[in-house]
Amino acid sequence: MSVDYFGDDVEILERTVNGRKVKVKWDWGNFKSTEGFPVDDNLINWVIGQDQALKECFLCLDEWVHKLKWLEKTKWYENWSSPDKPKPSAKNVISPGPYLLLLGDPGTGKSLIGRALAEKLTQVYKEEGIKLFDVLCWKNPVLPSQPRVSIHPAGEGKKIIQREQLKELKRKFATKVGLKALQIFLIFMGLFLMSLGFYFMYQAWQTWNANPLFLGEPLQEYYDYNFTSYFIEKIVGFVPLTFIPGGSLIFFGVFIWWFSRIGGYGTLRGIGGAQQSDIPKLIVDNSSGRAPFVDATGHRSAQLFGSIAWDPYQTGGLGTPEHQRVTAGDVHIASFGILYIDEIKNLDPEEAITLLTVLEDGQLPITIRGRWHGGDTAAMAVATEPVPAITFLVGAGNFDSIHQIHPALMDRIYGYGKVVRMNNDMPNTLENRRKYVQFIAQEVKRFNLIPFSREACEEIIDEGRRRSNKKDALTTRFRPLISIIKTAATLAMNEGCKVVERRHVREAIEHHCKTIQRQILEHEM
Repeated sequence: MSVDYFGDDVEILERTVNGRKVKVKWDWGNFKSTEGFPVDDNLINWVIGQDQALKECFLCLDEWVHKLKWLEKTKWYENWSSPDKPKPSAKNVISPGPYLLLLGDPGTGKSLIGRALAEKLTQVYKEEGIKLFDVLCWKNPVLPSQPRVSIHPAGEGKKIIQREQLKELKRKFATKVGLKALQIFLIFMGLFLMSLGFYFMYQAWQTWNANPLFLGEPLQEYYDYNFTSYFIEKIVGFVPLTFIPGGSLIFFGVFIWWFSRIGGYGTLRGIGGAQQSDIPKLIVDNSSGRAPFVDATGHRSAQLFGSIAWDPYQTGGLGTPEHQRVTAGDVHIASFGILYIDEIKNLDPEEAITLLTVLEDGQLPITIRGRWHGGDTAAMAVATEPVPAITFLVGAGNFDSIHQIHPALMDRIYGYGKVVRMNNDMPNTLENRRKYVQFIAQEVKRFNLIPFSREACEEIIDEGRRRSNKKDALTTRFRPLISIIKTAATLAMNEGCKVVERRHVREAIEHHCKTIQRQILEHEM
């Protein structure tokens, strides 16, 4: 009995391709291959078989947008607009939530949903007029160990730095001109005094030859015709007034020239090529205009929450200034965007506690972090003002993660967010079999493969049915199927075929993409 995999009707597929909305008539009854199948630019449309999960995600997204619109009305950012303004208490400004915890088997699309939500946020922000912000870190002239922070509309951060750099260049130019003038003056005066000394030496020689009367008798007779004694007595008189100060002035002039050649005090290089400068540091840059998406999977404390770099020249005024050593963490970079953490159960207890503090307060000072830093470094004393960290947390894990996540963090997710179950399969319907064709076309585009024939698509669907744990269902664990698609396409390209045929898919399944359990079983038999 033959199976009608795709039906025989013509469907109008509306997609956004290369930034343009297109409509493609797709004849499901007669299509020969996936060539020409439109693949949407929007990642949210790449998610297949997770309709209920997407509904819950969109509900959280609506709550998030409502929260940001309310914050926009309160003009919360005014307190951070200047580094000199005192920063408010977070609990009086920002409310916690919403958060998402996606639970499901690997390969069901959890990370894809996270990226798709960030892409969706960019579109929503433009429609609702929600602004992104840059964050600058400034030097604190009163208390250098507490660098100041300011936030500005996205793109303004670079402009402010350019203005501050121009001021710095003017100051350095004035300093350079002043040093050059001082250098010329010192060398000129030194040469003048040295010349004056040589003139006095020549004058003493002429006086000796003239042999005038000196204290009632000829000069040479007075010194018993000993020129050396006469010359030494003259030198002792004018050397301290000519050669010594002249040589010192020339030495200092040459020293200033050498010092300026190696960079000078104002441009000594510090860590990472940073310079001793009062110019603020751009620690969060949202000039792209896209809602941030930060995949913090596997990141440790310093990456998650920011840190202060250590500088071996931090004492004695020779090191990189404190504000130039500040590095923002994932929670700061993901502010107003998505912070995605897969396998969230692997967070250390200390990291989980700090994360839930960020989620509730919406801000976090940056200080030195990391288990390898001891308390004997001056960097431990550096801590910035609170930096905004208003993040939309999307956590992910397997079903066993619930009991392994820190209880306090899990309580916040339950209280202020949602826990969403990802489907492992979907009904084996005509619509879902067509979605499998969409999935194959997406992977062909993603990995630059050749198209799949209709029969090859049918074989992939059959494999999806076999891998499902339910009767008359299709698996939504797509990652193992991606391996089959790539392998089959490689086999076809090695043969010089223009499309992937059914036999290529079968060869990939039976000989190249076996599960490890099947490989062990065949080996034992």
